[in-house]
Amino acid sequence: MALQQGRDLHIDAVLSNIMVGRRPAGGIVQDLVPVIPVGKQSDVYYKSRYQEALIWQDGLTRRAKGAKSREIYFTVSSDTYYAQNFALGTKWFQEDVVNEDDPIRLRQRSATLVTDRIMLDFEARVASKLKSDTNVGTTTHVSTPFDNVTGSRPFSILSDQVEAFRVLTTKRPNVLVAPEQIMQKIRKSDEVRDLLFGDRGGVATDEQVAALLKVQKILVPENFYNTAGPAETFIGSATVLPVWNARIYLGYVANIQGVDQEDTWMQAFRWTDPTFGVPFAIRAFPFDQETRSQKVEASYYQDEKIVSKDLMIAVDSVLTGASL
Repeated sequence: MALQQGRDLHIDAVLSNIMVGRRPAGGIVQDLVPVIPVGKQSDVYYKSRYQEALIWQDGLTRRAKGAKSREIYFTVSSDTYYAQNFALGTKWFQEDVVNEDDPIRLRQRSATLVTDRIMLDFEARVASKLKSDTNVGTTTHVSTPFDNVTGSRPFSILSDQVEAFRVLTTKRPNVLVAPEQIMQKIRKSDEVRDLLFGDRGGVATDEQVAALLKVQKILVPENFYNTAGPAETFIGSATVLPVWNARIYLGYVANIQGVDQEDTWMQAFRWTDPTFGVPFAIRAFPFDQETRSQKVEASYYQDEKIVSKDLMIAVDSVLTGASL
C-alpha cells in the first residue's frame, strides 16, 4: 500500500480557516510580529540602512549650469531565513466517538487543543527572545517600581522612553507591551490618575494610557504556560507562570505589505508547503483500524527573524522583586 502524504491526508479546509486566526486567550504575538508569506522554504532577504536616507551635506543638491547632478547611492545587507515545520497532533478513539453527543464537536475540540498549544509555542518563542538584552536596542532600569502606585512615576518614565526611542530610531514607537501584572499597576498609579482625572478619581483604561503616551496601542498579554510535564500535571503538580516576564517594551511594528517592506523589530516568514496548499493546515488522518483511533494535526512552516533590534527597547525593574 502506498504511503499517504500531503493532500492525500485530508486537509480540513474549514478547520484550517477557523484555526489560522485563533490564538490562546491573552496572546499578543500576532499583533507584535508581522507574518509574511514567502514562496520558498529557505531564502535570502535584504535590509537597508535607514540612516542613509537622512544624510545631509551642505551644497550637495546645488548644480552648476550645464553640470550633471551629483549621484548618491544606497547599500543593503542580507540575511537568510529557514521556515521550520512546527506540528502537533492529538487523537481520539472510537469509544470517545460513541460517547460523544456530536462527533463534529469532538473533532473541532481536538483541532482547538493542538492549535492553542502550537500558537502558545509561537508566543513563548517570541517572549523568550525579548528576555535577552541582546535582542533589544536598549534596556532602562526603573528606580521606583510601578507597584508603588503612590511613589512611582510610570507616565514620566515611559514618556521619556518614547522620546528616547524617537531620537534613537527616528520613529515614534507605535506599540507598548505591558503584561497584565504590570498594566494593572499603571492603571492605578496616582500620577496617571491625576493626569487623567485630577481630583475626580477614577481608574485609567488602556486606551487612555496609550493616548497619554501617544502610542497607537498597548498590547497586554495575559497568557500563562505550564512548565510541568503531562505526568506531573495529571497528579496536580502543574507550575503555571506568565508567558511574558515583568518588563515593559516599546517598539515599532510595521504594517508589512508587498515586496517593499517597512522596517520592523521582528517578522515571521511563513512558507506554504505546496502539498498542503494552505499556510496553516489542520490535517485529519485516516481512521486507524488497528487502534480504532483517528488523529488530527496542526502544522505550519515558519521562521522568526529579528530584523532591526533597535526598534524595540525594554524597561526593566518595574515590579518589586520581579525577575526574568
